[in-house]
Order: sequence, then structure tokens, then C-alpha cells
Amino acid sequence: MKISEVSRRYAKALMALAKQKGQHARAHSELEAIAKVFKTDATVHDYFLNPLIGPDAKLAVVKNSFQGKGLSEEVYNTLLLLAEKNRMGKFEEIVAAFEEQMDVEQNVTRGSVKSAKALSEGDKKDLEGKITKILNKKIILTYKEDPTLLGGVVAQVGGWTFDDSIETHLIKLNEELNRRAN
Repeated sequence: MKISEVSRRYAKALMALAKQKGQHARAHSELEAIAKVFKTDATVHDYFLNPLIGPDAKLAVVKNSFQGKGLSEEVYNTLLLLAEKNRMGKFEEIVAAFEEQMDVEQNVTRGSVKSAKALSEGDKKDLEGKITKILNKKIILTYKEDPTLLGGVVAQVGGWTFDDSIETHLIKLNEELNRRAN
């Protein structure tokens, strides 16, 4: 997801406020829970993205939905501000930018792994351990099956690519054979 500079600023401001009170982990979990509703409930998502509904109506819905429900003051005020400024459409980007800020705070790097077939839990742990050792950071990986791979895995973590696919091994083997033939 591409994150706009506006969304990064909201996330940075929210992080600063929440961190002052030691509530940044709580704010993160609250943002994720609300974002989940936005992703799974098309009615909520469409309502806040509808340009025909004015900021006052959206502000009233936010107040009615979240006031007195145990939401942290920082997250609640951020939602109010977004509704008031008619920027609720940026909410998911703000959550992603906040997650990036949390990753920096916790020295975490995120990445993705593609494999021809689903990896077992043991294989996932081994892969995570090897990459963690190389990068000297905690990593969080998402796993996807890619039927275009013949076998093996390709992991992209931060700016690194770890390619242990059969295709790459075959290419290297071909290059080695060609070098020796010449």
C-alpha cells in the first residue's frame, strides 16, 4: 500500500501523543481493530468514503460509535479530527503508517515469502531464524503460495531478497556450465 505524506503526518502525530503517555502499543491495537471493521464491513467503509455525506454527519457517527466505549483519548481524538477534516478515507493509510512507526520503535522489519507450496510451521520458524540472524532484527513475515515457482522460496525483507528457488539454482548451474565450457 502506498502511504501519502498526509497519512504519515497523522500517524507521526498520533505516535508522538500516544508515546508520551506510554500508550502507543494500545493505540496500535485499537487502530488495527478499527481498520479491521473498515476492511470487513463494506457499509462502514463506503459510508466514510462517500463524498455526498458531509463531515458533520461523519463526525456525528464517529462520536456516537466511539464516545465512552473505552477507546484511548489519542485514537478517539484522531478519529474525530479525521471525520471533521473529511479525511476518514485516509484511515487505512494512517494505520499502515502508524504500523511502520511501531516497527521502527520495536526494531522490526516486515517481509513476504513466496513458495511453490505452503510451508510447514517448522520451515517458517527455520526461515525466520536464518533471516533474523542475517539482518540482526526481529522480522515479521507474511507467506504466500506462488504456483509459478518450481520449488524453493523467495523472501523479500526490507531491501533484501533471499532467493532459494529452484529456478535461481538452475540459472546459476547453467551459468557455471557455460563458464566451464568456454
